[in-house]
Amino acid sequence: MCYSVNPEKVPYFQSYLRFQHDSGQDTAELIHGDIALFNVAYYGIENGFRQCFRKLAEDLDQYHILCDTLDFIGVDVLEGRSLSDIFEELKSGKGQYECEYKRSTWVKGNKRKARDAAFMLLYLILFGEFKSEVKDSQKAYNAVLFVVSHRAIFKYRTRSIIRAAYEERFQPSRNQTASLNKWPVLEPGKEGRPSDDDATTESSSSDELDWDDY
Repeated sequence: MCYSVNPEKVPYFQSYLRFQHDSGQDTAELIHGDIALFNVAYYGIENGFRQCFRKLAEDLDQYHILCDTLDFIGVDVLEGRSLSDIFEELKSGKGQYECEYKRSTWVKGNKRKARDAAFMLLYLILFGEFKSEVKDSQKAYNAVLFVVSHRAIFKYRTRSIIRAAYEERFQPSRNQTASLNKWPVLEPGKEGRPSDDDATTESSSSDELDWDDY
């Protein structure tokens, strides 16, 4: 399969082209074997990692493969972000009032930023290393709980996969499980609103508009 790829966005390909050049091979066209889920990975690189949730089915094994591919091709998904940094970006999806000169103005949340952060959280849970499995497990739980409890920001597939990844990586306590169960991740169309299946549209407007916004 052929792709139009900007090598500057994929460090692995930059190195591969350099090797081709140094060995006297033609660098006008990069020829490489298939890389698992590369089409999904590159689409996320180009359009925001939130888009990966739309491209893959609700299958945690596929997300393991995708994260392996992103690591293999040298993409710095987290860009130095800590778990605390990611949590702050998740919360940026919420609107809030800002007060100035005794006047309040409603500022809409940045859902695109929050949804990109959700993928970073998933990547960190699946592929990251934690200094303390105990302390970081609690931090990760808080972030996961935020995601699953904010349907207006995070789509069904995002909430479902992130909860599944957390439960796979860590062993939630009975109290944590009970809290997560207060926010059940139901199938699209069964949560009292139109279907929010991430795969239904690729338009940029779908990043901004949700049933809960009205």
